[in-house]
Parts: sequence; structure tokens; C-alpha cells
Amino acid sequence: MDRLGTLVVSFYVGALWLTPWIVLDPPFEVWRLLLINGLLLASYMTALAAAYDRGALAVAYPVARGSAPLVVAALGIWLLDQVPTPFTVVGAVLVAIGLVMIGNVGWNTGQRQSLVLALATGAVIGGYTLVDARAVEDVNGWAFFAMSSYLGATLAIIGNRLPIERLRASLRSGASVGLASSTSYALILLAYTRADAANVATLRSTSILFGLALVPRTLTRPLVVGAVVTVVGVALVTL
Repeated sequence: MDRLGTLVVSFYVGALWLTPWIVLDPPFEVWRLLLINGLLLASYMTALAAAYDRGALAVAYPVARGSAPLVVAALGIWLLDQVPTPFTVVGAVLVAIGLVMIGNVGWNTGQRQSLVLALATGAVIGGYTLVDARAVEDVNGWAFFAMSSYLGATLAIIGNRLPIERLRASLRSGASVGLASSTSYALILLAYTRADAANVATLRSTSILFGLALVPRTLTRPLVVGAVVTVVGVALVTL
């Protein structure tokens, strides 16, 4: 499967069914955030696809998702002068331990490039999480996500010089991924407007365990223990 082609198509498909919200409530007043998010999403697609091409999902996905909350917490302390709580400190240590356990498996099995790319993906996820949370304070979250997706997918095509043939070949896989992922993210954006972002982020971290459940044949004890420790750590970081 062409992972980059699938991701690009999935973002177009996801944006397509949310397009009516762009018409009804255009998010152009936060155009700077749109540009930033478009660049971040293009980077996300590129880095995640490359990580999956160079390593196992059971290694790349937990590292990417688990490192993102650390980035959010670090940026909050640095940019917003937030004071870390004891829970944040303990959680950060647990996340680090969990990621080291998972990373050690990848390192010893020749997946070093995948690990670096997964960490880069986590940094990007942390970035667009903060941008999304800020944008929904001023504009319709679904409209913002749709516009960001259109822009990000287009920038990914341009940046990677992705030929149209690869997109055509990825239509079926991209459509199914796009419908599922965009629906889940639309619900996440809705949750941001009705619940504390930290609680939403905690629930999102459980996707690490669901992701591992999809590849049971590749699981080892260090991977499972590392993933569980990471999820517990993320929950504490976001308290």
C-alpha cells in the first residue's frame, strides 16, 4: 500500500464531507492559523508515511502518539508559562520510560530511521493539537479542520512531488481511511468545545493500545508493557 498516497487522499476525502461547514461558517478570520496548520498537516503526512515505510506500526505508532502530549506539555510550559504539576512530572517520566522501552525494540530490530521519523511526527502532532485548540475558540472547528486538510494535502503533494497516478491508485484505501479518521477527529474537535482539552487528550491516548491490537502478531512483552506505561504517563501529563 502507498502510505503517503493513502494519507493524502484520506485528508481530501475527510475534508470533502465537512465542506458545507466552510460555506456556512468560513474560518478565514484565523488565516494565519490555517497556514500554520496546513504546513503542520503536510509535515505530519510526510513524516508518518515515511515512519511506516521504514518500520513496524507497533513501534512507530506508539512513539508518535505517545510523544505528542510531551510536546504539548513542554510548549505549554515554555510559551504559556504554565507551571508543571507533580502529576505532569511523574507522567512525563513514565512516558519517557515507556517510549524508551518501545524505542529499544525498534532500535534493536533495525528501525532507527522509523523511530526518528515517529518522534518527528509526535512533535508535529503536538503542534497541530495546540493550533486546533486555539482555533476552535474563534471559529467553527469542523470548517477549520476541512480547510486545513485541503491545504495540508495539497502542500504534501507539492512538497513530495506526488504524481496523480499514485493518488488514483490510493483512492479506495484513502477513502476508507479518510471517512474513519475525519469522523473521529471531527468528534474530537467537538469534544474540545464541551470538555477540558486535557481530558480529551487523555482519552485519545488510548488509541495507542487500540493501534497495537490491530497487529497482534508483531507484539512482544516490551512493546505491550511500554505502550501501557506510555498511556498511563500520558494520562498523568494531561491531568
